[in-house]
Amino acid sequence: MHAESFNKGWIFYKEGQEEQAKAVTLPHDAMLWEERDKANPSAGAGAYFAGGTYIYEKKLAVRPDWQDKSIILEFEGVYQKATIWVNGREVGQNAYGYSNFFVPIGEYLQSGEEMTIRVVADNSAIPNSRWYSGSGIYRKVTCYIGNQQHIVPDSVSVDAGADGRAKIRGEVTGGDRVRLRICKDGKTCAETIVSVAGGRFEGTLQVEKPALWSDEDPALYELEAELFTGEEKLDGENVTFGFRTITWSPQQGLLVNGRKVLLRGSCVHHDNGILGAAAYDEAESRKVRIHKEAGFNAIRSAHNPCSKAMLKACDRYGIYVMDEFADHWLIHKNPYDYADADFKANWEKDLLAMIRKDQTHPCVILYSIGNEISELGLPEGVEMARKMTEFVKKEDPTRGVTAGINLMLASMAAKGKGLYSNDPENKKGSQSMDNMPTSTFFNMLMNHMGGLMDKAASGKGPDKVVENLEGILDINGYNYATSRYVAEGKKYPGHTIVGSETLPKYLFRNWQLCEKLPYLTGDFMWTGWDYLGEAGIGTVKYQSDLESGNLIISGGPGVIDICGRKRPEVEWNRMIWHLTDTPEISVEPMNHGGEKYSASMWRDTDGVASWTWPGCEGRKNKVRVYATGKYVELLVNGKSYGIRKTREYKAEFSKVEYVPGKIVARSYDAAKQLIAERELVTAKGEARLQVACSVKTLPANGEAICYVDIDLVGEDGITMSSCDRPVTVEVEGCGERIALGSARPAQGETFVGNTHTTYQGKVQAVIRAKETAGPVKVRVTAGNLQAMAELETIAQ
Repeated sequence: MHAESFNKGWIFYKEGQEEQAKAVTLPHDAMLWEERDKANPSAGAGAYFAGGTYIYEKKLAVRPDWQDKSIILEFEGVYQKATIWVNGREVGQNAYGYSNFFVPIGEYLQSGEEMTIRVVADNSAIPNSRWYSGSGIYRKVTCYIGNQQHIVPDSVSVDAGADGRAKIRGEVTGGDRVRLRICKDGKTCAETIVSVAGGRFEGTLQVEKPALWSDEDPALYELEAELFTGEEKLDGENVTFGFRTITWSPQQGLLVNGRKVLLRGSCVHHDNGILGAAAYDEAESRKVRIHKEAGFNAIRSAHNPCSKAMLKACDRYGIYVMDEFADHWLIHKNPYDYADADFKANWEKDLLAMIRKDQTHPCVILYSIGNEISELGLPEGVEMARKMTEFVKKEDPTRGVTAGINLMLASMAAKGKGLYSNDPENKKGSQSMDNMPTSTFFNMLMNHMGGLMDKAASGKGPDKVVENLEGILDINGYNYATSRYVAEGKKYPGHTIVGSETLPKYLFRNWQLCEKLPYLTGDFMWTGWDYLGEAGIGTVKYQSDLESGNLIISGGPGVIDICGRKRPEVEWNRMIWHLTDTPEISVEPMNHGGEKYSASMWRDTDGVASWTWPGCEGRKNKVRVYATGKYVELLVNGKSYGIRKTREYKAEFSKVEYVPGKIVARSYDAAKQLIAERELVTAKGEARLQVACSVKTLPANGEAICYVDIDLVGEDGITMSSCDRPVTVEVEGCGERIALGSARPAQGETFVGNTHTTYQGKVQAVIRAKETAGPVKVRVTAGNLQAMAELETIAQ
């Protein structure tokens, strides 16, 4: 079927506020425009945003050539409880906020008439999420136009192994045969014609010596499927795929194309920072690209199916994906979430949608059927896991099935002491950690909590949960359960496992186990990329933040912040993964030197790779050096702070005085011979604005976006980390500003205005192209500082 964007020309308003209706382009996150308030029932989990019911309307002029055609709308994501109407007639519903769904509308359209498509997204019942969900039509909408006899969208699957054999199947609404052709770089590699029977087609093609897809070499092919009746072509569909074979076993772990692979994993939520939940193609692609640069080779889509744009990017860049279905099944974590009634009524439909979305993507290697499902400690939960796994295997037997199991929560439920329940007053899923005390005792407590949670995953209770799940999952995913890794192989020699969720600060010891234990396939840290909501669980909170009264907006545990900046811990990760030997310097913010603060078990540092802290001269704070050497030396302007032994590739230097100039870290081997060194220098001159656009041209399609990174820098382009100020961004010409914000955890500003204060010298804007070709001027001001960037939109 012919696919057309259906993202432009919508009118949007919140229920009861029709007079404030405005034009919007999808994807659109309605929640981002709501006021944040401590009293909002979304609480810290939802970053204190309000919910509501949101209406989207689009006028559709029915074209004459649509007569007798099949017209189908695909909604990739509407949060949540979507109802679709055509000219006042209800034509579709979808309760789950994260599954894509299709709505046939052709029979309701009248040629030559103007029709009204109306979408109602009901996110008024709050709390319903343990993180920032967003609201409204936050992913793309596509209109499929074709003959009544066509290839069913999302039905084509390709099982292509390393031996070059491609098994292809799909569904049709008519026709008698399908021509299948595999191409690479425009050249035909194999082709055949297969018959249609019972509304389905199946075929096998052989490609000799195919280029194989993997994280190191993501080779892609294209399948062309053409549907015929006799000699008449009815429909066609092109699908991108890759040849690769996945196997797993306790003896060898995870093999891709016969090569052992350890998953260097990142858990990610679905939001895109200052864009909220809006899933623009470029935002999803950028997230994947930065993950790749940071050394990750795998993503877990916590805790819901990821977007199609993200899967395409993972295919292209070479990132393995564990696509996860849901955070709740039978027992509510919040009173109004997807669990219980909605889950029971819809899980098969929604799980099938995830499988069909994923089935042609070589990047997807694991399906996770759920996250921290406490009822896995109960018979009904075990039976549900069995049903879901059997369902997945029936639809797609080529990939592994796993789940993110929290054995502590499941064993608590087994004892009748579950954290969650279906009591409407149980709102434990909306709690957060943004008001923790700033004290030394609290920091010591948090430092021990991670170990206690990990130990709680071992023992008779957790073992019983594991035994009840015996034979159901292909690979057991364990959340915060490092303590059982070694014993797992002895107690359960038939198990293959993965660390589906772990604390970033424990990566060194976790990775040693990954390299030692053949049945341990990898480690997914919580999190690789920071996210909105679950306020403060990994944020370093200063006394001044608490006194400001500003609400925390982000979770904080990500080693990449919500704007895509890689924190110093990224280089530590890369050292552990044997990707670099160059040291990294992590300076605790000098502007907070001597201030009380609280950390958490998810993140015990707020370090920045910066030695430019104007106004902080003479202040002292801790400096951490990450290095693979046995010893590390730290020098400031030639003055040595001594040589320290590293532990887990880290060395701490307390009370380092900020003196402008140069800070150097040297990594030495056991014989104290230099391995490598890293230096940070202080910015020179007065502050100025530096503006960098992610691209120079955009298609003039009204949908493409450009990221604009704005820094306060010295004359040498080095960012100044402690002279933050409000920055105003105005856009002229053929583009428009759709977001402006920073990664500051505690902030009282919005991401939808034209002014935002820098955080550690940085702020970010997102510009969207208009439909008119021509120049775009981005004017940036901060007091008496001014800068401008130019890009251009190009006619398609």
